[in-house]
Amino acid sequence: MSVADFYDELAPEYHLIYEDWNTAVTHQGVALDRLIRSRLPDAQSVLDCSCGIGTQALGLAGHGYKVHGTDVSERALDRARQEAIRRGVDMTFTACDIRDLERLEGTYDVLISCDNALPHLLTDDDIGLA
Repeated sequence: MSVADFYDELAPEYHLIYEDWNTAVTHQGVALDRLIRSRLPDAQSVLDCSCGIGTQALGLAGHGYKVHGTDVSERALDRARQEAIRRGVDMTFTACDIRDLERLEGTYDVLISCDNALPHLLTDDDIGLA
């Protein structure tokens, strides 16, 4: 099973990893906003290069950041899109492996990769590409 297939299967239930996913979205948005503002007070755009169902990306979009999320899982991205619409936040998404970010256009003030993406980078070459 590929990593994308694994997360496609997990996407509908990924929120169950958290005791209260909606609270986690809020808390992580607050924590990441504080961290970003303390280091880059003028930051406006964020690339979440392993956004999954959007836990951190949604929180940051709720704080007014222009967020673009990427992930290898189309189903996770579909879920993140639905959540963005439900929450009334404007976000964009691209299906993209963390090792292939150079194909994205544009620049971002901040890049994040949270939760479980990095353990899938199994070789030095994978890490170098990411």
